[in-house]
Amino acid sequence: ICHIIGNRPHFMKLAPVYQAFNVFPCQQVIIHTGQHYDHNLSEAFIKEFDLPSPDITLTPSLKNSSEFIGSTITQLSQILSNEKPDLVIVYGDTNSTLAGAVASKHLGILTAHVEAGLREFDLSIPEEINKRAIDGICDILFAPSETAFKQLKSEHVLGSAYFVGDVTFDHLKNYMPEVSLRSESLLAKHQLRANRYFLVTCHRQKNTENSVALENIIESLKAASYPCVFLLHPRTKQALERFDISLSSDNIKVLAPQSYLDTQILLNQCYACITDSGGLIKEAFFHQKRAIIIDEQTEWKEVVDSGQHLITGPNTTAIIEAMKTPLPTTFVGSFYGNGNASNLIVKHCLEAIQKSS
Repeated sequence: ICHIIGNRPHFMKLAPVYQAFNVFPCQQVIIHTGQHYDHNLSEAFIKEFDLPSPDITLTPSLKNSSEFIGSTITQLSQILSNEKPDLVIVYGDTNSTLAGAVASKHLGILTAHVEAGLREFDLSIPEEINKRAIDGICDILFAPSETAFKQLKSEHVLGSAYFVGDVTFDHLKNYMPEVSLRSESLLAKHQLRANRYFLVTCHRQKNTENSVALENIIESLKAASYPCVFLLHPRTKQALERFDISLSSDNIKVLAPQSYLDTQILLNQCYACITDSGGLIKEAFFHQKRAIIIDEQTEWKEVVDSGQHLITGPNTTAIIEAMKTPLPTTFVGSFYGNGNASNLIVKHCLEAIQKSS
């Protein structure tokens, strides 16, 4: 089994799947495309997620997306030709995911996509292009929600689609005892009170490359009724400096991006989350916390349709109003499975390998 990954979120999607395959006599190879690669950070994720180091790390061109995808396909094609895996698994919707799927399918290798069927219906979003292309060519498609599964069926994809649930829910379940154990000390470290702060992230291209959008978001944080703990992404930091937008405010506490566990603790203990991150939108729901979505749409539409999360876009007035909107009294729905996605993925993969051999 070859797993192709390229960034931090891929590690947390890979971890429960890798561990579920370990129960069976499978040789697993992890290939890191080098899309977002920092040795120290990667080693930290590997240790935190109980994974082995990648077996192979590529050195692609990072000049632009097209060159990255092209050079990654070329390198992966050579590696996969040598490895001759029975199955390649790709994760998410990044350029690494697309390159992995294309390289694998051009070699006629059985290819599976974890987190298939998600759509934002906006082709100006690079990830939306990737999602559609990946789902169009993969043999096995694992949908994290019923909505995503129905979308795949409506598109008449050629691959076999399954609703398995979300693998990051599996991952989080393993960490919840530690989240509970370490919450008090982490809040004390950052001088925070439980349910008395907003957790904030902002990194989407639409927000970081638009000075008006970014300024609107920052202005709303300065007017928040609770302190805002801002996990500052490097791209956002550069954008703030480029547009000369100040974070200086008694209401904004800036932190560097945190480890997975510390992020989950901060999310679990916050009043609500303000974010444009698809991962955090979903994880907020897992923690039964509201997400105020500073984007125009989200692929995790169930949590919005149910009224539990709110979409505001980068609009100051709308964000401030959302901050004041009463929280849901209960979080309803089991939209993303029951925490058994990884085992279902392994079951369907092994059946597909057996059928194709």
